[in-house]
Amino acid sequence: MRHKDPELMKRILTFAEDFYFEKGRSPSTSEIGKAIGIAKGTAHRYLVEMSEKGHIDYDGKSIETDKIRRLSPTSCAKIFTGAIPCGSLETVEASADEYAKLPTTIFGFGDFYIIRTTGDSMINAGIESGDLVVVEKRCDAKPGEIIVALHENANTLKRLGYDKNWKYCKLIPENDRMEPIYVRDVVIQGVAKFIIKAL
Repeated sequence: MRHKDPELMKRILTFAEDFYFEKGRSPSTSEIGKAIGIAKGTAHRYLVEMSEKGHIDYDGKSIETDKIRRLSPTSCAKIFTGAIPCGSLETVEASADEYAKLPTTIFGFGDFYIIRTTGDSMINAGIESGDLVVVEKRCDAKPGEIIVALHENANTLKRLGYDKNWKYCKLIPENDRMEPIYVRDVVIQGVAKFIIKAL
């Protein structure tokens, strides 16, 4: 077998990793060939030899490297934060105290963080004290979405609404015993997407 160029192997590996993290999939041999400036067949032969040498795992379609295994978007590290209250507005200092992995096959792609809730203001939405809520980091939301809201240096988890005159935002609890909180200005820190809890 003809000797393979180590520098070309490195370029192929780097391109495959960059492509994967941008597109969420492995590049084809045609895409590698076009980007690197080699023939499709040459790209295939290099991938096979790189796999045989243990530089990558290649099954004829998917390319996996150590970096892809560690940082794959199918299992990304996400931040756990300090408790975000579901009761009255409270100041909460968010800090990353541990990390979790969220498979994109379940949660999809997004910029997420995870909060542990306290209080019972969202029980009608199925969110109880101690639940883990996966939040998509966003600064906008539609009425009806459950948001992490920041107002006057305090934050809370509530459903977003507006009064009919659009003069106030309403932070609506999902608890029949509680009344909405009316605020003029609210900073949206994210939109709740999933609840993780034990049955």
